[in-house]
Amino acid sequence: MKKIGLIIIVVIVLASVYLLFGGNKMNIQSPSVNTTTVSPTNIQPTIDNSDLKAGESSYSDPQATYTFLYPSDYKLDTTDPKHIRIYKRNESQRPQSEMTNGALIVFETIDLSGMSLESWVNMRIKQNTADGTTKLTEPKKAITQNGYPGFSYSLQDQGESQNIVLEKDHNSKNAVFISYSINDPEQKGYQEEVNAILASLKLLK
Repeated sequence: MKKIGLIIIVVIVLASVYLLFGGNKMNIQSPSVNTTTVSPTNIQPTIDNSDLKAGESSYSDPQATYTFLYPSDYKLDTTDPKHIRIYKRNESQRPQSEMTNGALIVFETIDLSGMSLESWVNMRIKQNTADGTTKLTEPKKAITQNGYPGFSYSLQDQGESQNIVLEKDHNSKNAVFISYSINDPEQKGYQEEVNAILASLKLLK
């Protein structure tokens, strides 16, 4: 009899455990999940923040063509979506005046439209110098910047600008055109800052 009683107690305990834990699982409702499909075109490129140093900011091109880092005391101007500008003016420089004391860099995404990079550069130089007001002061030469192939040249109009055109590789359908001008009469180190910005450039496609 004691064994029968013990068996009954064990059965009751097991049944209680099942109802308490196993049975409740049947009553648990799965939470509703709202899923949103993200189009690849809406995914913004990002810069690996491990590359950021103290006092730096990052910029990612909305077309997912390039990214770069820049000092936070530079101003970023994206009012013209085609030409992204970052610049720094010396305290003595009057606002809205021609850059005579500071640094300016302009980035532009180029659709090569099936052209070779060199053909596009030749076309751009011809367009820029066609009216005679702008002169080619340093001829086009092949370069490699951050491991990317490209070309550089210099132009002179109201001031002198250095120009660089880069593509990720020779199969790229896009390129990045970079034009920069530096005026540093007080030796503030703008050239070193521009060099660091260009060294952080990454091409994504």
